[in-house]
Amino acid sequence: MIQSLPELRQQFITEQKRFQPLPADDPRSLHPLSLQQNRKLAKQLLKSLHDGDEWPRIESHPAPGSLTLENIKLADAQAIIAREQGFKSWAKLKHHIESGEVARKAVMDGKPTALDGEKRTLHIRCGSDVMYKLAVAGFAGDFLCFADPYIQGPVPAEKDPRKFIRIRSAFLEQSDRQKGKHHDSLSANYRSLEKAREYAQVACWFEHDAYDVLIFIKLLHFFSDPEKRPEVLRFLCADRYPGVKRFNGIGQLPADAMRLLWQQFAVVEEAHLHFGKLCWEAYTDVSPQTLSQLIKVEEPPLPAIMPALRRHIRELPWLHDGLSLTERLTLTILDEQGPQDGPQLFYHWYTTHYEPLVFMGDTSYWMVLEQLAQARRPAIELKKGSHKPIDWQVSLTGFGRDLLAGKAHWMTHNAYDRWFGGVHNRSGSTIWYWDEAMGSVIQG
Repeated sequence: MIQSLPELRQQFITEQKRFQPLPADDPRSLHPLSLQQNRKLAKQLLKSLHDGDEWPRIESHPAPGSLTLENIKLADAQAIIAREQGFKSWAKLKHHIESGEVARKAVMDGKPTALDGEKRTLHIRCGSDVMYKLAVAGFAGDFLCFADPYIQGPVPAEKDPRKFIRIRSAFLEQSDRQKGKHHDSLSANYRSLEKAREYAQVACWFEHDAYDVLIFIKLLHFFSDPEKRPEVLRFLCADRYPGVKRFNGIGQLPADAMRLLWQQFAVVEEAHLHFGKLCWEAYTDVSPQTLSQLIKVEEPPLPAIMPALRRHIRELPWLHDGLSLTERLTLTILDEQGPQDGPQLFYHWYTTHYEPLVFMGDTSYWMVLEQLAQARRPAIELKKGSHKPIDWQVSLTGFGRDLLAGKAHWMTHNAYDRWFGGVHNRSGSTIWYWDEAMGSVIQG
């Protein structure tokens, strides 16, 4: 459903809503950069370099080979500090800090300008986590939450949108047992997407994980048809934010950060549309071979999406044990950290410490736990105090330890019926595996 951001802003103010900030010691929390502090760091670095210490850090300098103990200056130390924090120059670091201060003041004063005000704009995001933040940050367009977790379940190359929606909603309703809810919601979202052509500008807000990237390439496939395309199509695929130690997504950022992210948007070009279309067609294919080849492209038109695709293909069962990477990480946590309750296992260990590129929400993760626990030979024991995962107790079984030790293979002891995009891996037929040693897919 498309919603008006100004109306949401008024609702937020009227109902006196508040954003719940992350704890200061949470690695996902934002600690805004300070120009004064960075100037101090640069002076300290310059002194250390003159003393002959920390010399390897000059590799962060734009021209490290030109520096010597005799000619290094404060500007060089500032350039190193800026590079270490993800900026190409000290000027860009300074601009970010000053822009952040302006954005925070505008939001706090309650009078932010509409950065998207020049064109009638539709903002698309694969969740509602930034919806009110965009509203509070002063954006004046409309918002569409287009969420379909393509990371799990069947995602076939089905051209009939009604049939595709039936397939997707059947999977989602099976997972949470809410009949009818997902079909109606997905149908409304796909109908809303058809209205994108009515806007002068569409802005796609995404980050670098597989959940977002798979939806993004679906949109690129959709917009590759000129008849469905707005006048201007822009995108963000963020993989970091200055001042955040553990960046999982833009939803963890405050409202004022949305105004700075707007400066990072790029225009979607034909090369982007073509590559996104290829990636979507590869993901929905009955074979993962094309996707396996695409992730090896050295200079892709959309480099920001490649880490997610390379991570996600590792959700195929691995050749040596039949486990996906998420399943193996889960067993590893239980082996190294001991039995856990559901939230501790997911939010603290899996999401914050073990997963190399967080892409899965809690609902999807609970499905992974149930698959590991409900097999003929379970890898974990799942004691459910209630239907709520907060009451679940999770521990490793002996079979789970054998899997980790390479002494057992999941498919030898359990029936298998899983989807990876358009690939339907199931017992009794040829199964596609991921060969980590070779970095490619293989039939087994």
